[in-house]
Amino acid sequence: MRLLSGLMSTTGIALLGCSNVLDIPDDPMVIEPTGPWSCLGDTPAAATPTEATARVMVSVCNFVDNCATPVTGLTVSACAKKDVNCTNPLVSDVMDDNGMITLDVPIGTTGFDGYLQIDSMPALCTDEQVFGAAGAMLCGLSPSCDPMNPTDDCLVPTFAPALLFMNPPVTADLQQPLGLPLLPSAALPSIVQAAGAQLDPTTGNLFITAVDCDGNTSAGVTYSISQASDQVTQLYVDNGVVSDTVFETDRSGIGGFVGVPPGFAEVVGTNAEQQRIGKIGVLARPFTLTYSALVPSD
Repeated sequence: MRLLSGLMSTTGIALLGCSNVLDIPDDPMVIEPTGPWSCLGDTPAAATPTEATARVMVSVCNFVDNCATPVTGLTVSACAKKDVNCTNPLVSDVMDDNGMITLDVPIGTTGFDGYLQIDSMPALCTDEQVFGAAGAMLCGLSPSCDPMNPTDDCLVPTFAPALLFMNPPVTADLQQPLGLPLLPSAALPSIVQAAGAQLDPTTGNLFITAVDCDGNTSAGVTYSISQASDQVTQLYVDNGVVSDTVFETDRSGIGGFVGVPPGFAEVVGTNAEQQRIGKIGVLARPFTLTYSALVPSD
């Protein structure tokens, strides 16, 4: 479930010229901090882009079957971070190749810190082969949909629309694809209910993956959100399923929030030692899943 790799840096403490007082050798060994959060407090040097674009690869799979099958029939655009509706896409109309998305994004002088907008093929909510028993509920999401006489007003994306935010910014070609598990729209209501909430199509949903200083997904991380914190419902993934009875990440590092009002939201991560590990600003959209990684940044 890893989304992005973290940035690794270390600091050393040199004790020099103290031998007369503390009986410490004049040339001691440098002490290096160790552990998955050893880089906290450092300010990693920002990578400088050397090309105009960078290649991004994303492998998209079905969350429900533990990513055993790819998700196909996708259309993808790359969008600037502040372009909330992707009105002026930087790259548009990219199709997947059997679940693999490949596109070149402009990186400017500081890297690409925007997002990928990922849409699936739609189907009528009355199509039981696609949506099963959830179809009736999905039909109800559109007030203009008449299930007895279905029209385009009854079209629903087969997989919940997704936004994938890049954190840290992409400054060079990715050497390995990012993994992105999408949720079938038919499964979204039950996933939200598993988190202890009810699906509200006017709000968005956030899934954040914690990554430590070694670039590994991390257990024991808790998330907090600054926007409408009293209205949202928190969730964490526990052994592959969404749960409302756990209150920190497992080894997947995945947690988040449902029922997030549309707009930008800031998520802060804290590790098991109560150290703040970083924060990320992302966009919530109605009936959309927003994904990103939270890497050590402060």
